Amino acid sequence: MTDDSTYLDYASSTPLRDAARTAAQAALDTFGDPLRIHGAGRTARTLLEGARAAIAEGLGAQPDEIVFTSGGTESVSLAIWGTVRAIRELGTRIVVGGVEHPAVYGVGHALETDGFEVVRVRVDDTGRVDLDEFASQVRVPGTVLASLQHANHEIGTIQPIGEAARICREAKVLFHTDACQTAGRLPLDVSRLDVDLLSLSAHKFGGPAGAGVLFVRRGVGVAAYPCGDDRERKRRAGMENLPGVAGMTVAFTTALKELGDEAARLWALTERLGSGIAERVPHAALHGHRTHRVPHIACFSVVGLDPETLMMALDDRGFRIGGGSLCSGAPGEPSPVLEAIGVPGTPSFPLSVGFDTTEASVDALLEVLPGLVSQLQGVEATSSEALGRFRVPGDADRG
Repeated sequence: MTDDSTYLDYASSTPLRDAARTAAQAALDTFGDPLRIHGAGRTARTLLEGARAAIAEGLGAQPDEIVFTSGGTESVSLAIWGTVRAIRELGTRIVVGGVEHPAVYGVGHALETDGFEVVRVRVDDTGRVDLDEFASQVRVPGTVLASLQHANHEIGTIQPIGEAARICREAKVLFHTDACQTAGRLPLDVSRLDVDLLSLSAHKFGGPAGAGVLFVRRGVGVAAYPCGDDRERKRRAGMENLPGVAGMTVAFTTALKELGDEAARLWALTERLGSGIAERVPHAALHGHRTHRVPHIACFSVVGLDPETLMMALDDRGFRIGGGSLCSGAPGEPSPVLEAIGVPGTPSFPLSVGFDTTEASVDALLEVLPGLVSQLQGVEATSSEALGRFRVPGDADRG
């Protein structure tokens, strides 16, 4: 970080790692087209294929199973849109979880206008998918693809991906997982997970924005999205972002080297956050699974507290936190994720930590947050009381 602020929104985006910045800057001079056979093209292709091999190794995949994208959203769109269009003759039914990232629902809506059916499976009050219902929906004839987030972007709950993948395999249904919140934070082995497609995004683990990956298991057909040329084995058109790919690869391999110790450290920080909020913040509720969760996210809500007011007040004090569902564009609106887990009409405050977060920064927030919440609740209660005394005359008053 470049200032004295405390950044607690790592689930949304992370600071760029120094090593990733160096790699991306060096790659700016690699200007050749990887499809060309001249010297500059071969240099670019060497960089690209070296990165592909490194990412594949980190995922337990083969290099030809790695597709570079512009980020997590494109990766998810390519996985879902591209796959079901390639096998449309087999069926038009897609099964997804009830707390997926907006990218999943966005591409799902687009497919619904084209004749596909998208079925959402309910989750419990921790955000875990109902596996019995999932299995029933996957086995419905005409189902060709299922997609479940590896871990939720807002409450941090981890889904039973291994069991879901097994269910899909037995039903001969392709399975995709959005691993943007777990890549670089938890071990990911596509063979052990037994997934057919997996998405990740560079800026979630210290890489540059504008770069991502889609793993596509050998033998799985994907229609190009967008289409137009022969790049990425005709699965994704457009010139690859070489600086982004270079920075992403270094960030990913660096994160994997630190993964064990860092996961334990982040888990301790979010435990500290959760315990402090539960004990000291008035009327706060914590959300997400207690143990089946990613190490870097702690999510809470306070009924009746305006989220934008709290976020701006914390921002003025140097604390950068998220509010509401990612990509909703409306931090003051109720959270669809909380709605799905049985907490309707309530905005959420996801706090997420990362490689620059310290115990001191967590403690500093816990010193400020309880008093600030109490103060804002008092202001809102006073405002509500004043509004209650203000009455617009009705018909009886006008007589």
